Amino acid sequence: MKSVNLVATFFLLVFYQTACVPVRYTNYFNNAYYASLAENQGKLDSAVYYYTQALQKEPKNGGLYQKRAIVYNKMGRYAEAGADIETAIGISKRTWEYYYTRASILEKQGQYNQAINDYTQYIDKADKKLADYYMGYWGRGKCNLYAGNQLQAAEDFSQSIKFKPTDLNLFTWRASCYYQLGRYADAAKDYEIYLEKNPKSYRESFYLGAAYTKMGEKAKAVNVLNKLAETDLTIPIYFTGAQQLDFFDLALRDKKVRSELDEVAISLEGINTASKSLADINLNTAFERLQVAWGYATSIEKESKQLLDSVMNQIFFVYPKLKVKPAVPEYVRKLTVQATSFVEDKNYSQAIEYYQRALTACPYYPLARFNMAMLHATMRDFRSAIQQMNAYMRLAPDAPDIRAAQDKIYEWELRVKN
Repeated sequence: MKSVNLVATFFLLVFYQTACVPVRYTNYFNNAYYASLAENQGKLDSAVYYYTQALQKEPKNGGLYQKRAIVYNKMGRYAEAGADIETAIGISKRTWEYYYTRASILEKQGQYNQAINDYTQYIDKADKKLADYYMGYWGRGKCNLYAGNQLQAAEDFSQSIKFKPTDLNLFTWRASCYYQLGRYADAAKDYEIYLEKNPKSYRESFYLGAAYTKMGEKAKAVNVLNKLAETDLTIPIYFTGAQQLDFFDLALRDKKVRSELDEVAISLEGINTASKSLADINLNTAFERLQVAWGYATSIEKESKQLLDSVMNQIFFVYPKLKVKPAVPEYVRKLTVQATSFVEDKNYSQAIEYYQRALTACPYYPLARFNMAMLHATMRDFRSAIQQMNAYMRLAPDAPDIRAAQDKIYEWELRVKN
């Protein structure tokens, strides 16, 4: 009975405290709470609405302006974000918190020098004991790197590592600076630190192998290449023998892709010939060159990804026109069969990984695209599902289920909006 009385007393106390809070502040707290909840759920429009409602109750609250500015920044609404953070700075005494927010807004707009100044204000004024203090150096380091100040960026990342040595992503940022500065041994050391805990990271593995190649450490570079070849099935096809380490030469690979695309363009000029057999030969020649271009293309850097997209767009154009579709390689069929086995075990993430490996080597395989779309939908990744189903429809425009495929996209688009 005593414990019951204690519980009753507790609820009476909560009721009394709540009843004594003015409605104005109750509404303020509710709106601020709902705004934060909506933001965490990715419902940014709702977050803006609730922060705006809260500001109507507390118009001099700099923290609310800052929070709404962060949401606007996520939405790409930089004018509103900038206006809110300027207001926050104008009415708050704790401006060092808001310099970081303004810096991040300027950074997203590519205004790196102005962002560097604000990050510096944060670094100079913020409490060094704060758990997030290191992010000031990280932010300034990024802006210095983007502005071409690699040496200063490397020093900033070193400071961020000093304050947060457990954040291994900081090592990859510094490694990128060292690599661009030609300090390949230092870059390799940082990539090794990161990969010790993240051994499957493709980008960091690639640049580690590239650093080893630049250093003349051929055996180490080959070891990295062999590990990457376990998931990238194009490696043993296009990078063997004396050309093995060409894999790590982005400039050479980009040049090869451009050359193949030029040859594809020449072949495609001949598909409008009156001779049907000659047109088929030109199409087949174009497709063979596209396969080579795909094998050399990468998505490591922005320019490389643009080339990769160009190759894929040409595949979308050529593949449906082929009179006789190329046979799927046996190793690709093996991966898709194994992926199906994972699906039966409801191990969907593993199934997606196996289908992705198959598509790395055989991006034109319609069935793999369709199955990937359905798996992504099962995992509620509807954006990826739409992307894969669109690819399926472009590769197999005459498929009997094309109407159903399009309807699935309509369904998933609704899920994405909600």
